[in-house]
Amino acid sequence: MVVQRFEEIVQWSDWEVPSESPLAPAPYPPPEFHFNASQYDAKATRAEAAGWWQVHP
Repeated sequence: MVVQRFEEIVQWSDWEVPSESPLAPAPYPPPEFHFNASQYDAKATRAEAAGWWQVHP
């Protein structure tokens, strides 16, 4: 997946499905997703601070 910022929009696009996935080959590419950049930044900052999702070796 590619994450890009276009001024006030964050876009997720160009998804790739792993070859061993039951979804491969995908019948169609997943859609692009667009997010408000300010809201995206706030959520990313909150998630980073929470840290519960991080894997530590």
